[in-house]
Amino acid sequence: MSSYLKKHVETKTPQTEQESPLQVPNSAGGFSFSVTPIDRLMRFLILGSEGGTYYVGEKDLTKENLDNLKELTQSNPFTVIHKAALVSDEGRAYRNDAAIFVLAYVMTFGDDKAKAYARGHVNVIVRTATHLFQYESFLKALAPGSGLGTSRNKSIADWYGNKTPEQIAYQAVKYRNRYGWTHKDSLRQSRPKFHTDLYDDVAKWILGKYTGRLTELPTVIQAFEEVQKADNVENVLAIMEGTNLPWESLPTHFHKEPKVWKKLFYTGQLKGQALVRNIIRLARMSAFDDLVFARDYADKLVDEEMIKWTRLHPLNFLNALVVHTEGQIQRKSWSFMGYRNKDWISVPVIVDALNAGVHLSFKHVEPTGKRTLLAVDVSGSMSGSIGMGLDLTAAQISGVMAATIAKTEPYYQIMGFSHQFRDLGISADMSLTSVMKKVQDNNFGSTNCSMPMIWAMDGRTSNMSWSRPERHAVKEFDTFVVLTDSETYASPVHPHVALQDYRKKTGIPAKLIVVGTTSTGFTIADPNDSGMLDCVGADANLPRLIAEFSKGYI
Repeated sequence: MSSYLKKHVETKTPQTEQESPLQVPNSAGGFSFSVTPIDRLMRFLILGSEGGTYYVGEKDLTKENLDNLKELTQSNPFTVIHKAALVSDEGRAYRNDAAIFVLAYVMTFGDDKAKAYARGHVNVIVRTATHLFQYESFLKALAPGSGLGTSRNKSIADWYGNKTPEQIAYQAVKYRNRYGWTHKDSLRQSRPKFHTDLYDDVAKWILGKYTGRLTELPTVIQAFEEVQKADNVENVLAIMEGTNLPWESLPTHFHKEPKVWKKLFYTGQLKGQALVRNIIRLARMSAFDDLVFARDYADKLVDEEMIKWTRLHPLNFLNALVVHTEGQIQRKSWSFMGYRNKDWISVPVIVDALNAGVHLSFKHVEPTGKRTLLAVDVSGSMSGSIGMGLDLTAAQISGVMAATIAKTEPYYQIMGFSHQFRDLGISADMSLTSVMKKVQDNNFGSTNCSMPMIWAMDGRTSNMSWSRPERHAVKEFDTFVVLTDSETYASPVHPHVALQDYRKKTGIPAKLIVVGTTSTGFTIADPNDSGMLDCVGADANLPRLIAEFSKGYI
């Protein structure tokens, strides 16, 4: 073979050129594979599109995801609803917003069969009155200038009809106004047909038309009416005794009283997101100076049954941990990114519980026993916010996920990559604030998603041709877990080709699991390679998916 032909055959295709006909240009100038429409839907359901990405603005990213949803609603609406219900019911997303929006979209633009199927899942996805009001606001926004229509109104009526009078009463005093909607608006809009006097009486009370005796209504309404007239803390505490009044139902001037919050906690009214979100409020009023209360509160935070039942997501804990230890972002400050203000003292037992809560809220798995390299993309494109209203970067979240996965694995190594490959100094037992700082301190550079496999083959820590690193023997890994936005471009070899080369060199049938950190349509996983899997970052089910794929169950 002529030398120029031989050289051409042996030369790898760089990431800035298409290596496979299945690849498409990514936003960074390289080529990646497209995720399937359903996989992109899953990314949207779990990650949303708030804040956009490093390369794509929020408006454009949202449009891309909605175009995908539009096509799927026309071609496969039953799978769309099934996926939305699955993500919502299992608490796999930090927020339920996208699942509610998807439900509202199908209820608006689906055909009659799709709407009927979606209507049957309303109470799976729309669980609280906050969800209901958000659902109604989406329905209204998707069809402005008109009524909601029969099928959509029936879906709202179904929400009320699926609950007992006592449950409706609780929702009515807890969630009185959200997204510009009230229960009065909802009842007038949907006109549910109730078949007992108690249902009717609760509805009349909500509408302001009840003329009967208060004692004939559910006790939570009686207590609510009574507490609105309370003129001192002792009266409030007495009314709360033996009732299930939520904190939102209390007059706001009593929200400054530590005694009231302790009573709410010990009567079981602080759980799930309310338990996590009110940590700062309680710290500000020095409620945790009561060390017994602080210990009891911390113990509740790590109650696995409570976490499972309330669908607490790892990011609920992580966001609370960052705010409690570092302060709240002041978004109206002169600084572009804002600065953090902290006017409370961090409580060690609470910090420990929040750290533990992150790990506990990921779905528990048995260790795979596989040799696993956890490679965190720390390139510049991962320095953007992950969105979802969180002041955390995609790289920081990826570092936390890597540390959590490592918690269950006996054989692991955590490394970071950009156009370089480096040890981030992260271990599974490290505090998560330390993990995020380690990642943030190394967050720079261009993106080369081949680096994990290249380093494992020959120890190269840079993709520069002139780099002469201290080489090491081949490192043996069964699974490469790469946490990235897949915006790769800075290498003479594509990631899937680097994995193939690693397999040939080592004889190990190594697998590649790509954990996507944005709701874009790109992945470095070759869809034709059964040893590669694309997953969604920030999915509470992530460790389980990784373990099952590593062990060959999926």
